Amino acid sequence: MHGKDERDSVSADLKARSVSRAKGVDRVRALQRVLYRCAKQDRDRRFHALFDKVARSDVMLRAWGEVRANRGAPGVDGITIEAVEDSGVGDFLDVLADELRAGSYRPRPLRRVHIPKPGRPGQTRPLGIPTVADRVVMAAARIVLEPIFEADFHPVSYGFRPRLSAHHALETIRTTVNRGGMWVLDADIHSCFDEISHAALVAQIERRVSDRRVLKLLRGWLRAGVFEGGIVSAIEAGTPQGSPISPLLCNVALHVLDEAWATDGQRLGVLVRYADDLVVLCATRSGPSRPASWRRRSWRRSGCGCIPRRPGSPTSPEVPRASTFSASITVCGSRGSGAVAGTCRSGRRRERWPRSEARFASGPTAGSPCCRWSR
Repeated sequence: MHGKDERDSVSADLKARSVSRAKGVDRVRALQRVLYRCAKQDRDRRFHALFDKVARSDVMLRAWGEVRANRGAPGVDGITIEAVEDSGVGDFLDVLADELRAGSYRPRPLRRVHIPKPGRPGQTRPLGIPTVADRVVMAAARIVLEPIFEADFHPVSYGFRPRLSAHHALETIRTTVNRGGMWVLDADIHSCFDEISHAALVAQIERRVSDRRVLKLLRGWLRAGVFEGGIVSAIEAGTPQGSPISPLLCNVALHVLDEAWATDGQRLGVLVRYADDLVVLCATRSGPSRPASWRRRSWRRSGCGCIPRRPGSPTSPEVPRASTFSASITVCGSRGSGAVAGTCRSGRRRERWPRSEARFASGPTAGSPCCRWSR
């Protein structure tokens, strides 16, 4: 097996070099394109030679650039981005890569902080801040793993994905409403980042990754614990918000929802999901009740619960009815507004939403799959 790992690793590196020369892209981007295409061509392939790519110097340098651009706060060790720059980035990355190759790298606990939730006075969102070293390794792992899972993700998912944003989710909603889908089930995944089952998440990752050292890395981050009030507490479930790898892990866990929807949910309406927020747009008043009952049966496999939280949700205890599409809708903090097809709250008929703005002309078509590595 070890010999096969080395052969596959050399083969992937050779393909990446040829892509880099042919397409004129850097080696990290070429590697991502090779991984994406391999995963796209064989839906059942499991990758078992990835760890050496995580520790590659060019991948680590790209990961450092992303961490530095984010300008995050220090972790439990108190080391800041500026301190690493002052002591020497090259030496810092070399030591980190050597620890990875030698097997001596160990994740540090996350530093717990609480930030206010926008639009919800008195409520806070817990963040887990890794150390700078852990963030660099996490970002390197995401650079290698993301193309593999992007090959599987469905176009109904818009959150934390390359070349996709909340604006594209809003564009899909706009076109669906203009086609008559103005009855909405608005829900979110209850405590998604906090309650994802580690066993269910790792099982989803193992569908595509069999490299034991990469899996050990991921398990180490999930079990690193949280430092708060002078005490380190174990993490039994969830992927703490604040780390570079968490958005990808969230999408991997919730991919089972998109898979189930693609299998037997599309007849119920149009699903638009942005991470743990989702809407289902239906053509009739009774439409939203069907996906509400369907998700209870089908979406438990993700390891978290899907709980309607928004006003007007048909199964919400506050307002037990479906709601028409009002004059605006919020998707992950981005608000789309304007004249909307359908009936407004006053009962008057509204016009259609305006056509999409020019910024969508050069971006991915709403609802269509697009990946920066497929080109």
